[in-house]
Amino acid sequence: MLSPWSIPEKKVRKWMWIGLAVVAAFQIYYVQEMIAAFVVLGAIFALISGAGFMVLLIDRASERGFSGALNVLRAIRHAGSFFGEGLRSRPSETPTFTSKEGSSAINV
Repeated sequence: MLSPWSIPEKKVRKWMWIGLAVVAAFQIYYVQEMIAAFVVLGAIFALISGAGFMVLLIDRASERGFSGALNVLRAIRHAGSFFGEGLRSRPSETPTFTSKEGSSAINV
């Protein structure tokens, strides 16, 4: 039968130091794994946020581009309606004539 007093003190110290070394190694390994996971997750977050930022910039740039294009188109339409007022007729402004025989309207 083994009792705690029957084990030599030298063996106990040896296994105590081995146990402490194993515990320290596991703690160092765990910290290294956590640091590696932090770096990987940080890189993934940076990539996702960078992609989102690029989408935002593209959206803002296209918004400015579309509004600028709409302003140019409005200016062209305004200039065309100012200079070509008599050259074209709008459907709502077509003159209508009534015949002498009846009340039917004739579009010209």
